[in-house]
Amino acid sequence: MKDYIDIDDVNDFKCETCDISKITRKTHPNIDVNQSSEILELIHADLCGPIQPESYGGAKYFMVLVDDFSGMYFTYFLKSKNEVFDIFSQFKTKYENLTDKRIKKLRTDNGLEFVNEQLDSYLANSGIFHEKTIPYNSESNGKAERANRILLERARSLLYESELPLKFWAEAINFSTRVSNVTPRKGKEKIPLETWIGKKPKLNYLKKFGCVAYIHVPKVMRNKFDIPGRRGIMLGYARDRRGYRIYDIRNRKIIEERSIKFNESLKGSTYLGKTKVETWNIDSLFESIQDINEFDHKTKVNHLEISAEPAANENNYSIPFETLDVATNTVSDQIETPVDQMNNGVNQIPVRRSERLKAKQMSTNLACNVPNSYLEAKNSADWQNWEFAMKNELDSLNKHKVWEIVDRPAKTKLVKSKWVYSLKQSDNGETKYKARLVAAGFNQIKNKDYLESYSPVVNIESFRLLIALASKLNLMVRFFDVKTAYLYSDIEETVYMLPPPGFERLVGDGKVCKLKRSIYGLPQSGRNWYMKIKSELEKFGLTQLASDNCVFIKSDGQNMLLLCMHVDDLAIFCNNDEMYQDIVNSIKSVFEVHENKTSKFLGMEIVKHKNGISLSQSEYIESLLVKYNLNECKSVKTPIVKGEDKSFPPTNELIDITMYRELIGELLYLANRTRPDISFVTCYLSQFNHKPEKRHYILAKRVLRYLMGTKDKKLFYDNNFGFVNANSDASWGNAENGKSFSGGVILLGNSLISWKCHKQKSVSLSTCEAELFAISEICKDIIWIVNLLSELKCKQFINSTVILNSDSQAAIQWIKSTRSSNKSRHMNLRFHFVKDLLEDNVIELKYIQTELLISDFLTKAVNEEKLNYTVKNISLTS
Repeated sequence: MKDYIDIDDVNDFKCETCDISKITRKTHPNIDVNQSSEILELIHADLCGPIQPESYGGAKYFMVLVDDFSGMYFTYFLKSKNEVFDIFSQFKTKYENLTDKRIKKLRTDNGLEFVNEQLDSYLANSGIFHEKTIPYNSESNGKAERANRILLERARSLLYESELPLKFWAEAINFSTRVSNVTPRKGKEKIPLETWIGKKPKLNYLKKFGCVAYIHVPKVMRNKFDIPGRRGIMLGYARDRRGYRIYDIRNRKIIEERSIKFNESLKGSTYLGKTKVETWNIDSLFESIQDINEFDHKTKVNHLEISAEPAANENNYSIPFETLDVATNTVSDQIETPVDQMNNGVNQIPVRRSERLKAKQMSTNLACNVPNSYLEAKNSADWQNWEFAMKNELDSLNKHKVWEIVDRPAKTKLVKSKWVYSLKQSDNGETKYKARLVAAGFNQIKNKDYLESYSPVVNIESFRLLIALASKLNLMVRFFDVKTAYLYSDIEETVYMLPPPGFERLVGDGKVCKLKRSIYGLPQSGRNWYMKIKSELEKFGLTQLASDNCVFIKSDGQNMLLLCMHVDDLAIFCNNDEMYQDIVNSIKSVFEVHENKTSKFLGMEIVKHKNGISLSQSEYIESLLVKYNLNECKSVKTPIVKGEDKSFPPTNELIDITMYRELIGELLYLANRTRPDISFVTCYLSQFNHKPEKRHYILAKRVLRYLMGTKDKKLFYDNNFGFVNANSDASWGNAENGKSFSGGVILLGNSLISWKCHKQKSVSLSTCEAELFAISEICKDIIWIVNLLSELKCKQFINSTVILNSDSQAAIQWIKSTRSSNKSRHMNLRFHFVKDLLEDNVIELKYIQTELLISDFLTKAVNEEKLNYTVKNISLTS
């Protein structure tokens, strides 16, 4: 096999797709341009767009930077023209550092994205001469214009040949950039990439755009009899590691993977359920850029760059990552991930260290594609299964008498309906095809189409308290879910819905569905269901708590049953079999419920031990590690290094805001449920959600590395008696904006019930003020938990006063003083709130040394020794 492309092979090759896609008008004569003598001496730039439809990642434009000497193309994808300045400044900083060369000239047209005060000032301060084209003579910026045309032609050809949807135009341009940078040119001895890096690259990794790719599924994400792969579509090449960009058909997202097999004879679009992309559709996609002058220069060709779109990668050329990775709107998910040599990019299946992940919901029938619409389902290979699932759903709707068929009323708003498909696994591992009919209620208007939509769910602190009580009082714990819960509730408003897609004939021409029940998708459906089940539970003799409207109790003095609910999921705690069975039978008499054999609730695994009950999310952590390709990473001992929470000067190394927020949201989900040890770092990193930088993303990935080594940690709730007690702390004066961090924990004996970590809303003028703010916040939670225990008839766990530990002698003395001073007048409300609790013997403030305070880890980065001490004392065990 050749490691290069012979120019004669290119000239002799004939391709009908290329002829159709690249036909142009007669070219202009060549225009003479200045020649550069080294890389980066002269950069040509041009912007294309807006392009419709938006790309898969939401881009409307793409910008090409061309290195005059090597001919390398650097492609970026933009959502707005305003991003041009940031992209160029990042490009300059990065490649000047990597190459030890300096940009001397920038050649652009006269577009306002290039000709503006901000960019002009930046170029002048950097000593870069800005060459602008003659007005109405874009040929003078010929290399950039030519680059745009080449990329568009090739992208058009790729989309035409692959028959992929037009939303993948950015992936096609990105792929074209990669190929162009390794394509020989007339009159040039070396391809652009070879000129740029100084050596001949290897090309045996290249694959056909749009072909079928088979993604290997790690063992931890499947059972023994699950198919070890699923279909995808080849879109390009990964950026920060050796691998490929694949569209995961089943999960409908773009991933970067290394263990891939390709079938270049099959088109991936075959499995999308889409119709063939016609040439006129592709023409309409690029109609906004037809003003590109179709002249031919003796110019060099392309190099690859990426943006909030494809994460392109030059690593496959067997050179260091740092020399060619791309500074764009986004940073790849693999910023810190070490990768091995690619070995042709296929069949290198990673070996897992652990087999304990049983994430069944992620491994369900991995070879099957979940359709997005009725048409996709009908065109899929699993049509019979989906059709059967839809008929089951319609049977359920008919059983509940969800609607009645009426004539279509005139001048009345009609709500559309939509099928939502999913795959689930039963407790015995059987794959189930699920279809749910939902109403498109997003266009309903509050106070016009409906009145109220709020429906509560159980507080996570309430659930942890119930688990602690179940352990200490030896209560049985059972979990249930209500099947098609919303359909049990009536709907008060008059709503007309269009017939289910694909089943219009069953309704008849001119007929619509008048809803009688609260179908999924309507804003008011959740509230209607809540009111329905609340009413039924009260009929069964249960009493709703005022402290938490989703917790109910039934007690006769000796026997007690507690119930909490989160939408259609129920958890029941009871110490009497007869009372338990009576309530369960009553619920089953009204609702169709299913008892969960696996003890899971709200994404947590609940395990009963001889001496207590534990809560954990090890499966969720495993799935995160796999998602971010850190399932084999080297773990670290702390989630954040002490000192890294201090202020750092801002940089221009920005990353994709959506990607960053997604990771932070996933970490917060863990921190708020079972992992208080990562609460501070996630709270700290959440400050930067509006404008995240690369360093923040690296810190977030470090948290995942910490979780890698502590994924089996669980909150343990022992069966020993204990009173409510609390700890409070604050760290004064965050350097970012002067605001302090508050932290506090509330325990039942040694069992952790509640923890809080948040940035204070106002700036404290002293450490004493910051501590008072933190104490007042934790006092509010203490009052709530005391009231909750009282309503649960568990006052034996409330001491005469609740001990609240603090390491601030100044704050304690201030609160115990007889009156406030002029220096504390602005804190009077908080001061008197805490002082009243102290005088009423609700709380007792006690001083404790900082080294012994177990809430310290919620306000600052701590070292390994302090973290281990805290983890031990809040019963977060392995």
